[in-house]
Formats: sequence, structure tokens, C-alpha cells
Amino acid sequence: MPRFSVLALALAFPNALFAQDLTVHGNFRHMMHTGETAGTVALDTLTVPSAWGVGATAGLRGEVVIRDGAVLVSRGDDPDARLTPPEAGEQAVILAFGTVEDWQSVAIPHDMAPDRLTHFIEMQAQSLGLDPQGGFPIRIEGSFPQLVWHVVTGDAPALGGHGTGHGGGHANSQSGMNLYDEAGATGEIIGVYTGAALEGIASHPGERLHLHFVSGDGTRSGHIDEITISAGALLMLPAAEQTEAPDHAMPDTGPTLREGGQSAFAAIQEITAALMADPATDWTKVDIEALRQHLIDMDNVTLRADVASEEIDGGARFTVTSADPLVQASIRAMVMAHAATMNGVEGWDMRAEEVDGGAVMTVTGPDTARIRGLGFIGLMTVGMHHQAHHLALASGQNPHDH
Repeated sequence: MPRFSVLALALAFPNALFAQDLTVHGNFRHMMHTGETAGTVALDTLTVPSAWGVGATAGLRGEVVIRDGAVLVSRGDDPDARLTPPEAGEQAVILAFGTVEDWQSVAIPHDMAPDRLTHFIEMQAQSLGLDPQGGFPIRIEGSFPQLVWHVVTGDAPALGGHGTGHGGGHANSQSGMNLYDEAGATGEIIGVYTGAALEGIASHPGERLHLHFVSGDGTRSGHIDEITISAGALLMLPAAEQTEAPDHAMPDTGPTLREGGQSAFAAIQEITAALMADPATDWTKVDIEALRQHLIDMDNVTLRADVASEEIDGGARFTVTSADPLVQASIRAMVMAHAATMNGVEGWDMRAEEVDGGAVMTVTGPDTARIRGLGFIGLMTVGMHHQAHHLALASGQNPHDH
């Protein structure tokens, strides 16, 4: 399996190289589709000063973490998941890392699960001058009220047990694993945020975070399955320092160009780049037109629908309608699918039903003020499932059947 770099996808921006660019060996999606777990990069000879990253060993026999240039392995044949240097000839099947000379930090404002952490990282990246579309290493120091992590063993997964990982969809569906439930532990999270281009390559498909836990004493580590990060934990992101481009780079002819010209066009451009970066893309199934039609639905619901909001006990009800039959169809497609997909996120009960002229969405649950404050369109944006859905549509899948 090949090596990828976000830098290769950034040739349109030749005037600056970012220290946080990820180097990725292997491909999660390819591994999951084919079951191939052969090594892609040698660990015992890997020299990566100031690097931070995560991965898994060949044969899925252990987990890899890189801490400030030190490459360390926790193996499935050690029930204590202790970190040791790589053995002679040891390789990784998946490895994602980036070089970070300086970090900038921000406190986590409230308890967060991974879906909210992803969104928080993206907001912070924009405000701190990082490119949220690209990938970079992350660190978190703090306590974790919920924490389940594992180390793959390379053995056959246990039928009906934990051998298939959380949700049954992770790479360890090819491997058994040692599971550790350590709620309330303190320590460090080391991981990578993949951005759109490397989602499904450096991380599990549908996720933009690949996270490993390192115990507070630095002796044990493994891949995180479930986690809640407590308020006050410290999120560390790479300092967004720029360096001069190589001499062979294109001359500076003005400001760096990034805007695709139109938001739907830019969304299609982002997905196209991800498909072209993935050697496992089946081009016979790719359907960019389906994505375009979905973006038309999004545009109709965002800009052309009429929304009537009503406060109810524990939340709010939103009646979303239009006199235009095309907008009505978009409302029903978007609202029904969103409620079905996001029901339970943030602990909210989210339900929808079709009505004359459109649909009604009802949301109740914890933090009623937040539900009402977000309103209909704010609630429609919660979660990073839109990007995964866009990639699925463009890849020839149709999870929402519309």
C-alpha cells in the first residue's frame, strides 16, 4: 500500500509549506476492503525527529505511537499493553504522523465526545491559522470520564465478542484485541486529525480522528474506542508557522488562492480530491452527479425553506415548508434523513415527519437552551456526517435513498 502526504494534495498552494502536514503509510479503507495487513513501512529504522503520530503494526499484532520522534509499540501478546521500542524488522501496516516543532494550546470548554471534538478542532484550526481541510497531529492532556481502548493481537476476532472493535466497522474486524476499560483515567491522547483528503486513509472511514491513549506514566498505550474528554483538558495543535517554499516552487504572483468560487463547487472539489487520492476508488461506481443533486437539496433547505419554530417542553419543534414543490422535496429528503442519522447525538431525541408542504422536526433532550439557540438550520449542521455522506454519494453509495 502506498504512502500519502497532504502536501501532495496542496500543490495548488506552492508558496508555503506547513509543518503540520501528515505523512501516511498504508490505507485504512483499502485494508478493510481487502483484509491485507502486510507492512508498509519499517519501524525499527524509522527516524522522525519531532514527529507525533499513531498506527498499527503489520499483521495487526500491535499498536504504534510516535511521541516527539520516539517510535514505540504496544503488542497484543503483552496483556499489560506496555510500550517498547520496535523489534528488528518490525513494520507498520498503517502509520500517520507529522512533525511539530511548537504547539499552541486551548482548554476544552466542556465535556466532549469525539464527534464534538472533531468540530471543536476544526473551529480552533481556522482561528489559529491551520488549514482545517488538511491533516495534522493533535495532543490532549487531561482526564477522561469514559475511556475504552484496545491493542490488536493479530489473532482471529472473537465471534460475537469484542474482536470486531467498536461498532464492528473498524480495521480490527480482521483481528482480535485486548480491551481496556479505564474510565476516569488521566493521561495523554496522541493522534491525528485527517481533514477531508485523508479521511478513510489515515483514519477509519467516516471519521476524521485517529486517537491513541498513553497512560499518565507513559508506559502503556493503545487505540481509543470510546472516550469522553473532561472540561479543562488541554488540546494542543501545531503552531501554524510557515517556511519558505523550495527554490523550484512557482514564483510568488500574488495572494495564495484557496476559494473554489462557489460553495457547492468547492464541496465537489473537496470530494473529488479525496477520491483521486484513494487508490481503492472504484471509478465504475463514482457518481458525482448524485452529490450535485444532494447539494441542490442542501441549498434549497438552507436558503429557500420557510421555518416556523415553536418551543416545547425539553426542546423545540420546527415546521419547515415551502410553496415550491421542488423545495418541498428537498425539505423532506434532508430533514427526514438528518433526524434518522443524528437521533441520539448529544443525547438528543430527534424525530421528523412529513406534513403538507414539507416536514416537521422535533428535538428534545439535555441543554434545552442550546437546542433552541441553534434553531433549525444550526441543528441541521451538528456533526460531521455531511462530509462522510458526500463521499458516500460520490462513491456510488446512497445511504439515505434519496
